Amino acid sequence: MTAHAAARSVLILGAGLTGLAAAYYLGRHGCRITLLDHPDWQDGFQCNPSDDAPIVFGRHQETWRLLRALEHGQPAAGDRPVPLEFLLPNGRVAAYRSSHLPGALQWMTSLFNFRGLGWHDRWRLFSHLEQIWEQAAALPSDLDNRVADEWLASIGQSQQARTYVWHPLVLWLTGNSLTRLSAAVFVHLLSTLFLGQAMDARLTALRGSIEERLVTPLRREVEGMGGEVRRLKSRPLLRFDTAGVAGLRTESQTELHAARYVAAVPLRSFPALLPERLLTRYAYFAQIGELRMLEETVVEAICRSAARPPRLLLLADQPFHRMTVSAYSSQEIRCRLTITADASTDRLPDDRLATLGSEAITALRAVIGPCDIRSVTVVHHGSAALSLEPGTARLRPIQQSPCMNLLVAGPWTDTGWPANVESALVSAGRCAEAIVAGLRS
Repeated sequence: MTAHAAARSVLILGAGLTGLAAAYYLGRHGCRITLLDHPDWQDGFQCNPSDDAPIVFGRHQETWRLLRALEHGQPAAGDRPVPLEFLLPNGRVAAYRSSHLPGALQWMTSLFNFRGLGWHDRWRLFSHLEQIWEQAAALPSDLDNRVADEWLASIGQSQQARTYVWHPLVLWLTGNSLTRLSAAVFVHLLSTLFLGQAMDARLTALRGSIEERLVTPLRREVEGMGGEVRRLKSRPLLRFDTAGVAGLRTESQTELHAARYVAAVPLRSFPALLPERLLTRYAYFAQIGELRMLEETVVEAICRSAARPPRLLLLADQPFHRMTVSAYSSQEIRCRLTITADASTDRLPDDRLATLGSEAITALRAVIGPCDIRSVTVVHHGSAALSLEPGTARLRPIQQSPCMNLLVAGPWTDTGWPANVESALVSAGRCAEAIVAGLRS
């Protein structure tokens, strides 16, 4: 190996979505990539290969950029726009639709036309946003010490608005309940998605799975660039010296070396890669252990039904907090009902959850249309979301670790997004940018 090649060598721990995305970005800049894969290194946070491709906002720029690159700019068949729908207490469905107007007119018009909020709630929210827009008022400086529910109440949002709109919305966006979510996270996320350009708030349901849309194409691209994927049966051991990572030892006692290392492993697996002295010496590493993952339960029903467009329906005041409807076959649809970690029903037996799911689908037939339930399954996700309670933001690590040749990627890192596909791809891109910048300096 030449000195030039050695300087551009990168070893990536984790060959899931995050690791493959980092490898793809680095490979495009001529880096020599080796990925290590282990059965336990699943990204989590709805980023595993078997997970459904997400419903994405127009503001999820990194997701769209990567999809366009992998699909060579050709729009994928099967992707469909979907409205953001809320089931209200009277059984009516209210849809939030982003207008086509420019600038601030977009959110003003969209807000006034949204019937999910009562007139007084819309007017109070509009007045508050207008004051901030005109700099007549400022956001409180202590938002990260407050929960979103309390802050919304302080600006005049009614209990009904918080129960039927804001609570199911943040459960879907973050996996966190309104009474636990940091108000700072809430304000940042809602302003990013809904107060920007007209396209930012528009939703698209991507067809297929993470494997089909992202993982398989990424692996193909990385291998085409000469990247190597090594499968491991047991977890490797990182070795450190005073300069940073000195190498990696596999189960066969093989030593691997690179100029730089990227840890693209799940949150729960990252601390096991580090020696105890690093965990106690650096707050950066110690704080990662304080991050908390949230679970969710999904009841999935396959129903005989005529073909119909995909839907996302946010629910309140019942065991399930959202329903997605998508095509399963030419004569079947798939209904997925989700319970977040904060709900008590996620501790019920699976047979009881299946019954609740069937009853919910039956009750919603007036909304989703006639369907005949054929089968019901219950799936539990142990790392579906990241807790974003007040004070959590400071615990999420940036990409550059205290060890200069070690970078950290994953949906759980500090990206400005909840732990999701967009966050995973943003973190991968930042790792690649840091490494490429180092090569140029």
